[in-house]
Amino acid sequence: MSDISVVVLVDTRGPPRETILCKREHRIMYVDLRSWVMVQAAKVNDVVMETSATVRVPVPCTDLNPLNLLEEAMPRIGQLPDGVSVVYDAKSHAHAFQFMQGVADVQFPAAQIFQRCGYFPEEFSIFFILKHGRKYENEECIVNIRDIDRTSISISITNSNIIFIYDSQPVKFRNYVFRDNNWHTVGFSVTGNTVSMTTDCLNIRRKRLKRQFPSFLMVSNSTIHIASCRSRKSALKGMLKDLLLIPGADAATKACPPRVPRHIHHDNNLPMFPDFGGLDTPGPKWEDCTWMSVGNLAFDLYSQSLKVCINGIWKQISIRLAAQAKKKLDYLEAYQNIETMGPSIDVELFSIPGEGLFSVFANSGGNSETHHRKKSVSGLYQWADKKFRLYQKLTTDEAQSWCSFWIGNQFYLAVANYGLNPTHGTNSTIFRWHRRRKKFRVHQDILTWTARDFEYFQNDDDHFLVVANHAKGSTQEVDSIIYKWNKREKKFKEHQAIPTVGAYDWTYFTVDSYQFLAVAQAFNGLSTMIDSRIFLRQGDQFIQFQTMETNGATDWEFFKIGQEYFLVVANAYNYGPQNFKSINTYRTNSTIYKLNIQKKVFERFQSIATDSAIDWEHFTVGDNNYIIVSNAQNGDDEENNNSLIYRWQGMDKFVLVHKMAILPSADWEVFQDGDDMYMIYANPKGKISQVLKVKYA
Repeated sequence: MSDISVVVLVDTRGPPRETILCKREHRIMYVDLRSWVMVQAAKVNDVVMETSATVRVPVPCTDLNPLNLLEEAMPRIGQLPDGVSVVYDAKSHAHAFQFMQGVADVQFPAAQIFQRCGYFPEEFSIFFILKHGRKYENEECIVNIRDIDRTSISISITNSNIIFIYDSQPVKFRNYVFRDNNWHTVGFSVTGNTVSMTTDCLNIRRKRLKRQFPSFLMVSNSTIHIASCRSRKSALKGMLKDLLLIPGADAATKACPPRVPRHIHHDNNLPMFPDFGGLDTPGPKWEDCTWMSVGNLAFDLYSQSLKVCINGIWKQISIRLAAQAKKKLDYLEAYQNIETMGPSIDVELFSIPGEGLFSVFANSGGNSETHHRKKSVSGLYQWADKKFRLYQKLTTDEAQSWCSFWIGNQFYLAVANYGLNPTHGTNSTIFRWHRRRKKFRVHQDILTWTARDFEYFQNDDDHFLVVANHAKGSTQEVDSIIYKWNKREKKFKEHQAIPTVGAYDWTYFTVDSYQFLAVAQAFNGLSTMIDSRIFLRQGDQFIQFQTMETNGATDWEFFKIGQEYFLVVANAYNYGPQNFKSINTYRTNSTIYKLNIQKKVFERFQSIATDSAIDWEHFTVGDNNYIIVSNAQNGDDEENNNSLIYRWQGMDKFVLVHKMAILPSADWEVFQDGDDMYMIYANPKGKISQVLKVKYA
């Protein structure tokens, strides 16, 4: 860039506007310093002429409504382009567009939808629903937005990849879905420097996108091409049902139910979807929602809501969430007692499409008179008719915690077994859901050492499982292992060993594009006052990022409120030289840390007195954020015989709002059924765990 000067363009209709004018290769670039928008003018002479007119600068598209690009391109059946027809798929009762070989280019000017703006939305999602089962001889195009000489946005498929192009830069995802001649929903979401691909609401893969943010991608003079983008050889041969452009942040978060209800997205207050079955609303009639179309996504332009097929019912979540935001937690009431196989240290919630919601308890001891000689049993329960009912008994060995996850279209459950003999190690087990038998079957055993916890996480197409090994024989110093999924063998293999001391819990979380693992370390053989640690991923390894002094740490919980990131630790026991009189050993302070972005460190934010805290759980009701702490050892002090709920109150930090005199609790989970919210906890001292129901104000 050369010959840069600051000039003032005088607008006779208003105050002066300060603008940087840059001359480059006989072209002028105007940069509006107020809106930070840049636009390229036509070629001009080297001499810049004075003018009194204000340059009209295109603005980003921020006020668009969700659009069905297929309807924009083909608004009337009678005017379909040559080679395009509407077909009926009898198998799934759906109408869709079929594109024949040599189809004429289906296109329309971008100005048709970008009427008051010239730049593509900086954050957006594009969803399409496609059925394709043939082999791909060439790259087949879904949509392409381009001007004369460059591509702005493009989506295409090949036999091996689904390709997303942003500003002529391709990002490739492996094509696992379009091979079975069934309907599949695929969505691409762009935010910041990340592009996410969501397939059938089950699998989300993320990759880095090389772009400056904001990128000001000009589309005012572009053309939107559908199904046949560059040549007739690239024509789409499948059946395309919907092609949706949704401006704003990740619409997949709003459209798809969480695979495990405990992992509520902290950026929003979305519950599971309210029931939409049977409501008579204006707009198009929807095809049947059957088990074959589970996960299919559609957008109703009339009600402006996204709908997803779940368990035979079309369920929706409105883009306008004002009604949900008004809800407030008033109190909780006892709803159901669950008789478990024994004392429960952990409870895990998860959903399987077509089967519903499940809970599985980590039961240790108390369920066999000879449990010191035989393995124990943990109970799996299914949510049916608004109750949890015993569904399957799973063989475990002094189970400590459960972890559920998807790999491709397979669902797994991993249990961390403590075992009965820490000297010889114990097998922890990974179970896989058998679709035909509708039961869990053993898939893989992993040798662990008094395992306390499993944590699953994913990085692009790679899947990982990390175990918290607590002790080995008489020493608490033992490596905890990160395992990586071997795609060829379909097994987890050891990937990285991390030295830990009395490890009790692993928590995976991300901040922007950075990935972290936090380990709670409980005991070093002499004292519970030891450091817990946070690790940062660099390359394919995790390195130490920060240490925090904790006191018998058993759990980390990560959550986000607005633009602030928090970590809270559950400190369970105060033993060692710091408490040589052994007074109130269960009474400790648990600490909330807040991330200082500038310093790149988690700082102490608030301390809360707890009684053998085993678990923290963050949840939202409407616009309100809450954290609940489990008190596993209530002791003889009746005043402390409570589990406590704290509400975020800004400058007041977290304020105690509810004391619940319930059974001892070791783990809390929150789930939604329609408009109803429930909380479930595991009882570590007895065979009765409970479900509580949230009552709204």
